[in-house]
Amino acid sequence: MVGWRLDLDPVLVVRSEMRQSFQIPYDLREFMREVSDQLDSGADRSSLVGPDALQTECARGGRIEDSDQYEFTYFAADGHGRWQIVVGEQQIHDIAHGQLFEIEADQLDTNTRTSRGEALIVWGEYDEDALRVRSLFDLGIVLDALHSMAQLEPCTLRMWSVTDDQALVVINGDECAIFVVASGDGYGTSIGDPTRSDQFDIVDHDAGAMTVFGRDCIPWRVGRLALIQFAEDGKLGGEVILEGSISSQLLMFGDFDRQAELESRHAPTADPAMSSVAMKSPNAAWAKRLLDSLLDLQLIEIDTSIRDAVTARLSILLTQLGTEAQDSPEAAHSLQRSLAKLRGVGALFATAGDLQISLRRTQDAPTMPVDVPLS
Repeated sequence: MVGWRLDLDPVLVVRSEMRQSFQIPYDLREFMREVSDQLDSGADRSSLVGPDALQTECARGGRIEDSDQYEFTYFAADGHGRWQIVVGEQQIHDIAHGQLFEIEADQLDTNTRTSRGEALIVWGEYDEDALRVRSLFDLGIVLDALHSMAQLEPCTLRMWSVTDDQALVVINGDECAIFVVASGDGYGTSIGDPTRSDQFDIVDHDAGAMTVFGRDCIPWRVGRLALIQFAEDGKLGGEVILEGSISSQLLMFGDFDRQAELESRHAPTADPAMSSVAMKSPNAAWAKRLLDSLLDLQLIEIDTSIRDAVTARLSILLTQLGTEAQDSPEAAHSLQRSLAKLRGVGALFATAGDLQISLRRTQDAPTMPVDVPLS
């Protein structure tokens, strides 16, 4: 089906110096048949102008402005090659009708990738829904916060590695599906249990409505480690196996690199506590209840003028240590020391033991009493 795609990013693609002979593969010929049918139908040629005018899973392109030539980029089925061809309308018809089997093309080099700065993770459309990855430790905290949010409803994220490899991830409860849309090793979809037939729907702010299949989902504990490695070197590691295919709906994101994403929003923060996950995750409500409890018991003094900022930073601490600190004295002591050092905390009188008790009491929201009718 012919649709729409984003332009190929020149930052990630290097054109070879010499054109070379290119054998027309079957899937490209099928695409040219669709294009040929559009041309024969008398379609308005202006609607076919632009590098993102026509697309299928294996190719995209359109008519070059102020020209009678068409430029297309072909994506090899194995995910390891891209070629760019320039053809006229007669050549399109000849390819479609099986009369042209070979054409000159530029092979595009997608494997030459060098570090382009910090990794980037984005989980929403607003400026605060993003993080420049200053350290893998910070990335782990944000991933954990998004995981906690996914316990309530599925959520999505996009990640760019330091070498501009890109993955889109859907987290649902304790599972996730990983779609690598741009990588030196090609694109692909995570492989989970192939016997599963379940699926669920989600709406992503960029991709729109998506259907995620259960067979593509892997345990979150595996996905989390893979994503941390992906941010560092663009590889998911040996525990995640990819199928070398991806839906055309997601394939287009491979042409939208990190720089383009950064240009679409204000500079992202490098501090998880300044990002939206600090107040969007369930730990934010836990942090508020814990802070209220400590204040009521006079176990803490804070600057009330920046109470929201204290709550946000406490939320990040709870993401990092909250669950473990309930049962581990070492983690409770670590949480106590970190809480005492937070900006806005004037004094902390709570011991590690006090914190453990308060953590257990405030983790879950209080339930409303229910009147039981007397019989």
